[in-house]
Amino acid sequence: MKSQPSLPHFPKSDAQRGWGMALVFTCVACAPRRVHSRPLLTIQQKTSKLRTRRRRCSIDGSLAATRTETDDACELLPSEANTFELIRFAAGVFGLYLATPLLSLVDCSFVGRMCGTAQLAALGPGTALCDSTSYILSCLGVATTNLYASRRAQGHHFAAQRVISDALMLSVVCGIVSGVALCFARTPVLRLFGVEQEVIQPAISYISVRAAGAPLALLTTVAQSACLGERDSVSPVIAVAISSIANVLGDALLVPKFGAAGAALATVFAQGIGALFLLIVLRRRQLQLGWCADIVGPLGMPMRGAPSLFTWPSPRARGEFFRLAVPVLVALLGKMVFMNSLVLAAAGLGTTALAAHQVTFQIWVLFCRAGDSLGATAQAYLPSALAVKDYAPRRSLIIRLAKVSVVWGVLNSAVAACVPALAGGVFTKDLNVRLAVQGVAPCLAVGLVLHCATLMLEGVLLASRRGQWLAKVYWLNSLVFTSGLYTIGRYYSSLYVVWGAMVVFQVVRILEFSSRVIGDHWRKPRTVRELVMQGSD
Repeated sequence: MKSQPSLPHFPKSDAQRGWGMALVFTCVACAPRRVHSRPLLTIQQKTSKLRTRRRRCSIDGSLAATRTETDDACELLPSEANTFELIRFAAGVFGLYLATPLLSLVDCSFVGRMCGTAQLAALGPGTALCDSTSYILSCLGVATTNLYASRRAQGHHFAAQRVISDALMLSVVCGIVSGVALCFARTPVLRLFGVEQEVIQPAISYISVRAAGAPLALLTTVAQSACLGERDSVSPVIAVAISSIANVLGDALLVPKFGAAGAALATVFAQGIGALFLLIVLRRRQLQLGWCADIVGPLGMPMRGAPSLFTWPSPRARGEFFRLAVPVLVALLGKMVFMNSLVLAAAGLGTTALAAHQVTFQIWVLFCRAGDSLGATAQAYLPSALAVKDYAPRRSLIIRLAKVSVVWGVLNSAVAACVPALAGGVFTKDLNVRLAVQGVAPCLAVGLVLHCATLMLEGVLLASRRGQWLAKVYWLNSLVFTSGLYTIGRYYSSLYVVWGAMVVFQVVRILEFSSRVIGDHWRKPRTVRELVMQGSD
């Protein structure tokens, strides 16, 4: 008969044997361990497992209620979304993006009615410089949405928490740097713009206050992006509503006393209130995700792992952030080069044409946010589909987004095309300027339809980590279109040519982006390298 394996030898004394066994079991039970390898579960499996294993906390010796919110936070984001959900999310983001231009109009209205012409004129270069800086640094928000949505889609809850903390810290640091840069560059830039002497001092005051609030502005942008990565468009909209009320009240109280600087103070105060609300929302989400981290402590009890709200990112995390943010930054600079070339082309056509272009461009800025909202929707929803090796969910989602972009773009452009004819008197009383704006309204409408589809495809490419390719394409397009617009403008001087170039720019981008999306998600890989690249996506 085969002998049984002998047990470990203990001292012969019963007391010593008891203490030895207790020491062994205590060491084994109290050794904290972290579960590294764990298969990803489907939504149904994870939901049922969480519901059968709900955590309960003890308060004064009694069991508290089941943490249903924590269970919901631990669920993987679904890889597919219906059309209604996409439209609802895009509509919320559209309202979020409309807040900035609308609040700028509110500032202009208060300053124009309560202060002199010099104070109102100071808002022009002041808001242009500050808003351009915020627009360029929005690349951090794009990187935050991408990284957070990817971590949540893969079920890496602790890593998702660190994305929030690292992004908030980077936003504060970059905001401080941008604020200091604005303070040093304000006077040279204003003189470069050719601002008159009586306008320079109010503009400097406005820029100084906005520069002091630059960390709050960038912090708000990154916090909104983290919420969008969670597919939460409600919290940012609530924050914007609170900030808008605070901004209007601040304008009413501060503009009569401080002029343009008072409008800047109201803006910074409103940004601070909105940032505080979003930080509370993000901290609550961090604590909920802390229960999802697979960390086991002494005696097998689950440990709650939640980092601080602000953490200094590791070198690897910083590198990952900047690998996503820098190409987006370069692409945004390419966009600005092309848009500024349109202004220069219109400036050479005379005062009436330049005024008509300014009105048309303001309408464009207001309604192009519909395309931006579709790009944010693609970045929020596509990572969950990319986490699945099957290509069917991502293809289905992209097709749904394309259908939504067509309907969304047609409705948006129809409303925008009616603005010059029905509300042209709001922008100017000059009949010649209004006629010029109505003349390019068809180009405006067509460009907005194409812009929605273009920005949707751009969001798909950003979610697919094609930022470097986008940066190269944007700079190539900008150089070609800028030189082509200059050459054509020498022979055909018309505002219709300027806005025709805008339409052609959208067509070229659609062709380029759609070909890349088809190559990434529809075309089968022909080489081993392509197979590895698509598998890593």
